[in-house]
Amino acid sequence: MLTMFVRAFVLYVLVILLMRLMGKRQIGQLQPFELVFSVIVADLAASPMSDVGIPLLYGVMPIAALMLCYALFSLVTLKSERARELLSGKPAVLVQQGVVDEDEMRRQGMTLTELMEQMRECGVANLSDVGCAVLEISGKVNVFPLSEKRAVTPGDLNLRPGYENLPLPLVLDGKVQEDSLRAASRSAKWLQAELSRFSVDVPGTYLCLLGTDGVLCVQKKGEGRLHFARSLQPGQVNW
Repeated sequence: MLTMFVRAFVLYVLVILLMRLMGKRQIGQLQPFELVFSVIVADLAASPMSDVGIPLLYGVMPIAALMLCYALFSLVTLKSERARELLSGKPAVLVQQGVVDEDEMRRQGMTLTELMEQMRECGVANLSDVGCAVLEISGKVNVFPLSEKRAVTPGDLNLRPGYENLPLPLVLDGKVQEDSLRAASRSAKWLQAELSRFSVDVPGTYLCLLGTDGVLCVQKKGEGRLHFARSLQPGQVNW
């Protein structure tokens, strides 16, 4: 029983490490050779995990060989456009100016029903409103409306919004986030001084965010509301 546990643990950790090497892409975003790699690795790990009669090395070595192949294919697709098209395919334009390309639809094995479903998922209901629809190599269809049908942007109104970026989490559950402080070019002393404006210290802070508008958002532990105060001027925001 202990042997099965150890074997399962070793193989599980190995497969997790291999998946981490593949990055954080979702299943639908995997390239064909990456998807094949994932399926085969799972099958190779399952056999020695459940059958103690199979030496553990018989599971580890094929997985290592597959990892070498994956690294080689990744390098080749990175260096060669032709190899990338051969192994992963290339995007296909299905619709232009509301007109469906019948030949391309047949080549990709996609039906009009599937195309219109993907359009609705992108928020476009009418085919005549589509400026361009592209079938990506991941299998997802990206739909771009005609310019007169898309949502109005600030640029259309000749507006220039202020700088925007993700807010920096300075404190999470009573713990200072040093990376965020460095990104904001601020010190722990500055943070404590800012928190004192809310009559709270770092251990008593559940959440503290610094937005690109220079406003600090603080939630104290055990308190179900947010507090706001300006800490920086817009010109001092540099991340």
